[in-house]
Amino acid sequence: MTKTSANKLFFNKLLAFLGLIPLLVFTGCGTPKTLPLQKPKFNLIYPSSKRFDDQATYQSTLESINNVALAAEINGRIIAMPMYEGQKVKKGTPLFTLDQIQQKANADSSAAEARKDLVNAERYIFLNNQGAVSTKDRDYYVTAAIQSADQARSDKATLGYKNVVAPINGTVGNINHKLGSVVRSGESIVNIVDNSRLWVRLDVPGELSYRLKLGMPVQLDVPNKPEIRANGSVSFIAPALDKQSQTLLIKATFDNPSGVLRTNQRVSARLLFAASTSLAIPEAAVFLQAGKTFVFTAVSPAEARRMLGRPIDKQAVPGSLVALQMPVELGTLENGFYPVRNGLGASDRLVLGNLAQITSGSVVASK
Repeated sequence: MTKTSANKLFFNKLLAFLGLIPLLVFTGCGTPKTLPLQKPKFNLIYPSSKRFDDQATYQSTLESINNVALAAEINGRIIAMPMYEGQKVKKGTPLFTLDQIQQKANADSSAAEARKDLVNAERYIFLNNQGAVSTKDRDYYVTAAIQSADQARSDKATLGYKNVVAPINGTVGNINHKLGSVVRSGESIVNIVDNSRLWVRLDVPGELSYRLKLGMPVQLDVPNKPEIRANGSVSFIAPALDKQSQTLLIKATFDNPSGVLRTNQRVSARLLFAASTSLAIPEAAVFLQAGKTFVFTAVSPAEARRMLGRPIDKQAVPGSLVALQMPVELGTLENGFYPVRNGLGASDRLVLGNLAQITSGSVVASK
């Protein structure tokens, strides 16, 4: 092949390729196929009958009914401490022991003083009877003998404070001193906490005070732990409202045999005033508009025209169902459902779905 022939062949191929370009362009610019728009899907339900509790919820902190702070009743050194933090103890279990060197010395000294004063008192009584001393002198020594005897008994009693035992059944809390520590009278050593029975304090608004009764049921819930729940009852109602807050203090008591609840734990407490059964609708069926509560009901086209007083969706043929916006009065949301106070009956059909896509007169169910 000559150079001229080769150039001619290349030129012909190039023309052939360029000739395909318009075809490719026009083919690629063809009208795209459009997918048919899908109609939104809606579900229809009837209001159901559910139990609702008339209740009020408050935040509070658990307190143990039996919680004893043990303090040293004498000055001394801790010479024995068989207890440990978290220990389960019975009433009478030994907890700690204090030395009594100083207390024993004081008791011995006051006992000796009492014996001396007693001898003096007896002698002056005898001398007074003989007329050798005045009644005033006799009374002075008799009074001194009585006072020293009282002091001796008091000092002897302190010797009983050496061994400290658990005053109640419970659990040993935080121990504030170690073995060998020197403590002063009145210093806190340890707390014994009984979590088997707990209570909460609730400040109830004064306007609800007339509804409170002893024995009224109360439920406890622990935040973020729905599996923990306890049932108790009102055990105390204050006789008067707080002057400043105008609230009424009540206490509710709870049994806690498993020990899952603890002193100082934050909880929600629900006062259950009463229970009733009512028509209920799910939260998903409700929407707000201009601060008012509405639902969509599904009615016949004829009913929709009558209620709206205007034409409706052209696709609303006989046998289909049309959405109708209805105002309703509802109670407090509980477990995802509202109790119906007014505006709906048991035979009304409710529309569930994307309510933002509905207007009154829209077809929600075809024949």
